[in-house]
Amino acid sequence: MNGNDLKAIEGIIGYEFNNSDLLQQAFTRRSYSMEEGGENNEVLEFIGDKALDIVVMKVLMKRYGHITQGDYKEFKTKYNEGKLTELKAELVQKKNLAKCIDDLKLNEYLIMGNGDIKNNAQNIESVKEDLFEAIIGAVTIDSDWDFDSIEEVVKMMLNFNYYLDNKENEIEYVAEIQNWSQRENDCLPTYAFEETYDGFSCTLNLEGVNKYFYGEGKSKAGARFLAAKEAYEYLEDNDMLFSLEDEIGEPDEDRAINQLQELYQKGYIPEPIYDVYENDEAESNEDYWCCDAYLDGMDSNDASCYVASSKKQAKKEAAYDLLTRILDDEIDYSNDDDDDDDDYYNENNYYDEEDEWDD
Repeated sequence: MNGNDLKAIEGIIGYEFNNSDLLQQAFTRRSYSMEEGGENNEVLEFIGDKALDIVVMKVLMKRYGHITQGDYKEFKTKYNEGKLTELKAELVQKKNLAKCIDDLKLNEYLIMGNGDIKNNAQNIESVKEDLFEAIIGAVTIDSDWDFDSIEEVVKMMLNFNYYLDNKENEIEYVAEIQNWSQRENDCLPTYAFEETYDGFSCTLNLEGVNKYFYGEGKSKAGARFLAAKEAYEYLEDNDMLFSLEDEIGEPDEDRAINQLQELYQKGYIPEPIYDVYENDEAESNEDYWCCDAYLDGMDSNDASCYVASSKKQAKKEAAYDLLTRILDDEIDYSNDDDDDDDDYYNENNYYDEEDEWDD
């Protein structure tokens, strides 16, 4: 890992290290240290796990808790302990942290030994989860346990708004810009931050685009989000975004199952589901098997249904039909949950005491 790599990572997480060796250690797997010597990221991972818990709890309490305004000034939360535990678990679960690492492309910087390289460890969920926590651990040590710095980095890496709101299936603009830049230019976008009188500003530079994009927010994460959103909308307006077909090519019946899986793994669609069963109404062996293909969260009544003489053929044809419908934008596969809870919060995702809330 060279100096440019370290600077790129610092730009992604919004934190400049006093001791860059700690950042490199966060990316160093035990397999490498066993072969080459030096320290690895396991202890940093342990520290980061605990620091992450504290930040997540702080965000949840600011979002869902407040001091009552009655005779007794007590702390009250919108949700009970069980619901809050569930929300916390969802935020810090392995799958979520691994996806954040994928979105930011940070696993590409892992320093691994030969065994890990052979096994493509950078693609394993638990390895990406460990990396996320190790980065937080490195920031914790480097900042001397400054929780303002730790919280800022967690918010840069973990999109709280997306996971706690997602009311309108909001686009993950930062991840989309990251993907676009790497595909188009084989490099990461460049973010520059400055403090403002009430927060931070962010300037985003995309190589090959003769324009800078700008955002302001109360946090670095908020400013970065708005800059990335502006960039995404610019690319969209100028027909510069990649389509799903750019990712997988023309739909192919023989490859449709793999093409759907590829779109899922890249985060474009929910997981494909296949229900294969015997056709009770079959009049011949030619239509003995049925397959319903749909996406997780999608109404099964909208599934692509096919009958064929074999399980394999029924699944293949159903997958192809589902794929073509997705590419033609004929179906709504978003998993939107109407949640009136958002009405209780202002745009900064904090409780607004002017809203009515039973004390």
